Amino acid sequence: MLREVKKALSIMLAAALAACRLAAAQVTVIEASAPARDWRHSSLTGNGTLGAMVEGHVADELIHLSHARLYMPMDPELDKGARDPFMAACDLKICTGIETWSDYRRQTLLRTGECVVEATDGDGRRYRRRVFASRPDAVIAIKIEDDARREAFFTLDAIPIDGYRDAKTFETGVRRFEAGKREGCLYYRCEFSNRNQWNDLAGYVVALAAGKGKQEAFVAIEPVLKDPLAPDPFPAMRKRLAAAVADGYETLLSRHAPAQGAIFSRVSLDLDCDDPRTGRCFAAGRYNIISSSGDDHVPNLQGLWAASWSEPWGAVYRESGHLPCATAFYNRGDTTEFNECLLKWMERKVKDPRHAHHKTWRLPYRLMDGYRHTLDAGWLKRIEQIVKDGGARPAPSADDPDALIDALFDDRPPEIVTNAALTAVVRATIAERLEGDGHSMKALDWTRLGLAACKLMDAASAEKCLARLTDGYWTDGGGSFHAKGAAFNMDASGGYPYLVSEMLVHAEDDGVLFMPAKPAAWRSGKIKGLLLRGAVRLDELSWNGDEWRASLRFKDGTLLELTQADAPDGRYLYKDRKNAARSVKGRADELQSVD
Repeated sequence: MLREVKKALSIMLAAALAACRLAAAQVTVIEASAPARDWRHSSLTGNGTLGAMVEGHVADELIHLSHARLYMPMDPELDKGARDPFMAACDLKICTGIETWSDYRRQTLLRTGECVVEATDGDGRRYRRRVFASRPDAVIAIKIEDDARREAFFTLDAIPIDGYRDAKTFETGVRRFEAGKREGCLYYRCEFSNRNQWNDLAGYVVALAAGKGKQEAFVAIEPVLKDPLAPDPFPAMRKRLAAAVADGYETLLSRHAPAQGAIFSRVSLDLDCDDPRTGRCFAAGRYNIISSSGDDHVPNLQGLWAASWSEPWGAVYRESGHLPCATAFYNRGDTTEFNECLLKWMERKVKDPRHAHHKTWRLPYRLMDGYRHTLDAGWLKRIEQIVKDGGARPAPSADDPDALIDALFDDRPPEIVTNAALTAVVRATIAERLEGDGHSMKALDWTRLGLAACKLMDAASAEKCLARLTDGYWTDGGGSFHAKGAAFNMDASGGYPYLVSEMLVHAEDDGVLFMPAKPAAWRSGKIKGLLLRGAVRLDELSWNGDEWRASLRFKDGTLLELTQADAPDGRYLYKDRKNAARSVKGRADELQSVD
């Protein structure tokens, strides 16, 4: 009888856990039930260089096209001290002739990078449109699936001028533009006045080629250089578009989707908690940063997406705050190849004297952290000079709470976490800002406070900071905001997944700290694929209540299985690798202590 009861209980427990896993499945789709209320709520697709914001209208679709290099050259004499604003390339409009519809759905498929709009027309016929930015083929691909086989009409049009700033940017920076047709393609060209020696752009070209009865279309965007000997980019663009038309949307997708899926699937989070938005924000943030990283491009304040001539802040970079936050999950998320993009960006920007913050320690620290995650000696040699130039992190002081919080962004410096006076300052600062109404707090602020709470193992405060980020800092289409409900921005997209991961595991070169700030409300779950310092991969960390299990895979292939019994206080040191770990940290300290 007792055996049968135990068996029944075991079956019930297994069923409950299975139901929990089903309810907490990894988020792979961002869905909205209506078209974007404005461009900031669009669905996003990007390949690191080309971007598209899909508003998701059925009858008259509006897609905002962008390229990561399109920074309007502003005349330094007319606009002293300003940086060149990031701008959209142009608007793509698609007219379908559908007058009424129902059963609307707008989705972003995170594993393929596709933005999908679906509806049923007034006669019950299905309409579906798909858009993605291809990494292998360097084009934006569009496919229309219409049971009624209506002819779609495509137009490329200039970005509307909206307000004083747009008008000033346009009048100051644009010499001429044209829209029309060229050699069978829709053609848009914008030429800059460019009296700016630090910007090499003379303009850019956008071309669209339609295929398969205008049920498919492909877009290419290329900058035009100031060099008078620079070739016209259109012939090469036309050749690339002709190849895309010949292959078709599905063939291009078959080449792109495995690459996109491989990057996105390296890390997954299944979470059983009271707020299902947590998993959505974690997945959306990772997708946004992956989509706006590639080649020598890293996410600017808007990733690589735009829909205006100039956003109020120019969508430029903030080397001391925004960019370290946007790229925070590069290493932990096992996308260390994007460190190459960051290094190229830094090498390019260091030549531009307008970027006064390039000598701060934060970005060089991020490159050094890339070495600590991979132990790649070749990488260490390449970044050595730029790390030296970056200098050391400032010494902590009780008079500067924000500097203390910055120091706790990535690490748990002993000089802070073991100093009762300094930790008291940090705790008081976090509590004070959580008690406020939060209206003045930005996504970066909540990220910084949450990460500092993690380092102090303050799960309650970390959870509150994450909840503030979850509530109001995300668009309907999965993008993120700078302030609550305002200013499209990528800070939260980079910081949110990093904060979630730090609540579950903190890694140093010689060991890990499990569950430093896991909220009690995260009843069960698992996270897979994190890359930790010391070139250790967290194959899986799973938990149910207070019980957890972890699988660590070292660079030499060794697999280590741990439970809370192996680390009662959450700490586990790699004792057999202590000397190697010490040499890694010693090398980092040595580089960062050089003046």
